[in-house]
Amino acid sequence: MEKDAKIYVAGHHGLVGSAIWNNLKQRGYGNLVGRTHRELDLTDQLAVRRFFDEQQPDAVVLAAAFVGGIMANSLYRADFIMMNMKIQCNVISEAYAHGVKKLLFLGSTK
Repeated sequence: MEKDAKIYVAGHHGLVGSAIWNNLKQRGYGNLVGRTHRELDLTDQLAVRRFFDEQQPDAVVLAAAFVGGIMANSLYRADFIMMNMKIQCNVISEAYAHGVKKLLFLGSTK
């Protein structure tokens, strides 16, 4: 991927996303795009579509997730799965619809 490619890092303030962001910066990628949850709710399909319409990224790193900790994960398992599936479906489908050249999806299971 060219160094001037526009790369959207979803979850760029999280543990994994911030490490990826910093690694890309160190390797000379300067056209990085990130949005906080307040700026872009990834569970909102229309908001995600508008973001992709506006930004037109060349590549997407999907490191965003709805997380809560040991107790919350234990008590609200279905809620976490549903929220994360919404995020994944919205970002992956818009990446496809907008012709994103590369997609890196980082997921985990309990």
